[in-house]
Amino acid sequence: MIKKILLIFILIVLITVFINIGFNATENVDTSSKDYYINNTYSDTGSKNIVTGIYLDYRLFDSIFEASILIIVVSGIIFISKRDDDIL
Repeated sequence: MIKKILLIFILIVLITVFINIGFNATENVDTSSKDYYINNTYSDTGSKNIVTGIYLDYRLFDSIFEASILIIVVSGIIFISKRDDDIL
C-alpha cells in the first residue's frame, strides 16, 4: 500500500513539474531563426511550402549524410550477421 501511495505522489510531483515547465517555456524563446525562415524561404528556395523548403534545401546535406550513414550501418549489420554454411 505504501508503494502505491509513494508512486502516486511521485506521479503528481512529476506532472506538476512538467506543467510548470510547459507554461514557463515560452518566456525566453528566441524567434530569430523562425522569423528568418518565414521571411526568406520563398526567395531562397522558391518553395511555397516552408517545411518543404527547409527540408529539401536548407537541410539537404544533413539528410543525405543521415541516409548514407543509415545505409552503411544496415550493410554492416547484414554483413556481420550473415552466416557461412561452410563453417558448420
